[in-house]
Amino acid sequence: MLVAIAGQFRYTGTADELLLEVGAISTLKGIRYWSVTENSWRTLITSAAALEGPDLHRPRADFSLSEIKSGAKLYFTETENRLGEPVIYGMRASDTGGNLVITMENVSPVNKLMLTLIKPGDLQSIHYLSEARPGIWRYYGLARTEEPPLAAFAVVRTESYVNRALALYSHLTGAAVEPVVSYNPN
Repeated sequence: MLVAIAGQFRYTGTADELLLEVGAISTLKGIRYWSVTENSWRTLITSAAALEGPDLHRPRADFSLSEIKSGAKLYFTETENRLGEPVIYGMRASDTGGNLVITMENVSPVNKLMLTLIKPGDLQSIHYLSEARPGIWRYYGLARTEEPPLAAFAVVRTESYVNRALALYSHLTGAAVEPVVSYNPN
């Protein structure tokens, strides 16, 4: 599954301030998305925290600008509403003259009820941000996942992936977006 999102958004801060927002992992808690299963708005991320390393038991404060700009892999955890179990992600950011590139992937499996739904490294995303002109930024993001080994038991509709990606885009950019209510690829 591959989801692509492109857009422009207003942002009067600097590239560094935008990177700090990316590193503010604690603000992910409470993000809402449109659930096509329940046909209503739901909380997507029920908990989120930056981590000292790839160890779930060492939460810490949000990432500093120097940490984000270092190019080192930074770790964070989040729990989605449907899983109930935390997933650890690794993130890297780079700033090449105001063009920001952020990559993320799961470093722990996605489990539910003691079953592995998604293996480590099978959830990946890349986000490109660049200032088009003062106060206007461009965003392009790709998110991909492998088909879960237990796909027959963990059917996730295309709209769900799109709406989750839109929720994260909206959180990062502050842009209001319309959710995908239904989708027919044919």
